Parts: sequence; C-alpha cells; structure tokens
Amino acid sequence: MNYQHPKLIEELAAQYVLGTLRGRARRRFERVCARNAKALDAVRQWEDRLVDLLAGVVPVAPSAVVWDQIKFRVRRDRALRPKRVGATFGNWRFALAAGIAALAIAFGLWTGFGPGRTEQIATVWDQQTQMWSIEATRSRGALQVNASANLMLDPARAYELWALPGGGAAPVSLGLMPKSGQWTLQLNDAQRLALSRSKQIAISLEPPGGSPTGAPTGPVLFVADVAVPG
Repeated sequence: MNYQHPKLIEELAAQYVLGTLRGRARRRFERVCARNAKALDAVRQWEDRLVDLLAGVVPVAPSAVVWDQIKFRVRRDRALRPKRVGATFGNWRFALAAGIAALAIAFGLWTGFGPGRTEQIATVWDQQTQMWSIEATRSRGALQVNASANLMLDPARAYELWALPGGGAAPVSLGLMPKSGQWTLQLNDAQRLALSRSKQIAISLEPPGGSPTGAPTGPVLFVADVAVPG
C-alpha cells in the first residue's frame, strides 16, 4: 500500500478519526503516523473538522452489562495473545529503545504543540498576579499549562483544573496544575466535550493526587473565562 499517496492518506485519516478504521489496519496506520508528518497533519485536520460535532453529543454512562462485556473481551484477548520466546536481552533492549523513541516522536506530533499549533484559551490571575496560562490544541485534544515563576503555593496540596459546562452540569476534572514550569494535560473525549461547553474553568485546592471523589472537595480558589476559539 502506497502511504505516500495523498488521497489514500486523506481517506485513512478520516476513517481513523471517525473510528471506522479498526484492528490491524488501525495499528498499521498509527505506525505510519509515527514517521509520516503528512499523515499526522491529515489526522489533525480531520480532528479540527469534526471536533465541533462533540458539542451535540450527550454523554451516556455505560451499563453494568456493557462493562462486564468489556472486561470479558479484555481477559479473552490477553489469554489468546501469543507469547514470544527466544528473544535475547540485546534484542529486547533494542526493541524497547525503538518503541520509546517512536512513542516520543508520536507524542510530540500528536499534541501539536509548537508555532501556530496552539491557542491561548485562559489565563488565571490572583488579583494582579498571573498564576497560570493555559493553551490548547485546535482539536482540544491536549492542554499546555504554564506556571508563572515563583508561585507561592501549598506544597502539600494539589491544584486541580475543572471545566464548568454550566446548565446545571457537574464540573469535569481536566487534571492537576503544575506548581512550576510547564505541563501537558491530555484530554479524553468526555473532557474535550466538557471544555467545549464551558465558558469558564476553575481551580480547586485538593489532597495530594487530586480529588478522590471526581468532584471538587476543597475550596475553589480561582475562576477564569474561557476564550472562544477564533
């Protein structure tokens, strides 16, 4: 298969984002994306085209029956997975290094961070002092959070970021804020949907590791407006 052909790359990227590309074909295309910048760019463009559709999707909690089926399939797939034997330590170490390198490349490209790849969506202030700035990829698949220098924060507590969808919907955790430097928060579909519906975000003070309940348990320290994408 010629993965350099633009039409083929476009079709595979569309199927990948829609979720209709499955099994071996999906895994093969992921390997292509790890080394083909055009394929990754096509995927990002399809994500940008389809991300607005998430706003019309109402989250539905899977039933207990669905979860039982998922667990059964996971256990079955693990049991049927062939075991590889006879690999030397040198080969194993080489494979591990190659896998880590591929993962690092894919991560850097998939997050899309870099010139022109992100946009400022919120800035968190404490009176006249800027605390954090938050940027997002166009698809809202990841957030890049930058902590201002010399923040005076409680070292024994966590600062958790929440999307506030409004309309009576519960806050949705987007992850923990860095106390220094820069941190990337990868968002799942539920988090992306919540953020797309939010006009504000909030930061609460939580125990180490974040809220144990899935909802803010400590005081809400900061609230900031979310910029509307241009």
